[in-house]
Amino acid sequence: MTSLARTLKAEIDAWGDKQRQSRLIELARAGSLTPRAVALYLTSLKELFTQSQINLHRAAARSEELGLPKLLAYFRDKCHEEHGHEQWAASDLSKLPLAAAEGVAPARGGLLLGQLQSVLLDEHPMCFVVYAVWAEYLTVLLGDEWLDALAVCGYERDGLSAVSNHVEADRHHAAHGFEALDGLWDGKPGLERLMESLKRAELAFEAFCDEICQESLLGVATCAPTVNARP
Repeated sequence: MTSLARTLKAEIDAWGDKQRQSRLIELARAGSLTPRAVALYLTSLKELFTQSQINLHRAAARSEELGLPKLLAYFRDKCHEEHGHEQWAASDLSKLPLAAAEGVAPARGGLLLGQLQSVLLDEHPMCFVVYAVWAEYLTVLLGDEWLDALAVCGYERDGLSAVSNHVEADRHHAAHGFEALDGLWDGKPGLERLMESLKRAELAFEAFCDEICQESLLGVATCAPTVNARP
């Protein structure tokens, strides 16, 4: 594994270990995640997957505009890999009780993640590569544990294809992403900037998880912070 990949993986591993004891996973392990919270989660994933497709196409166009053929090829492959994944979440939502899913809009924290993708690719497509590798490896690290926790709440894997299908696909995708990192990176932007992009993704994800918890505990979603372009 290359030096950039090792640095990113070490940070994600350390952060991921903390997420195993997150409030959201503990709430699910206790069987306390409400149907409305699960509907909020899946509705948010559906919107996030839709926005990811849009942003992957934008990142490909941005890479071409900047004369970065390796990044262009990477994002074109990603566009193909991620196509139609929002339908997994739509199918999962259709299996929930109508009373749980009716009228549920995407969580502000989930919208924040899609917004962050857009901000990162505008800053530099490589920043969005870091986000993509983080997202896929996060699923590898925590996906099975999250599915096991949701099973305690009565949600089996066949009703959570938006998660379970990604767990399977992202084992390969994350490994390939780490292997490709140094070949894609020409030293710009610098490592500090890339690590900052990773931290911003982690914080946005934590805000999203907190909002799902609030829906379950209080029935009221908290406000997520606004994504701003990097100073």
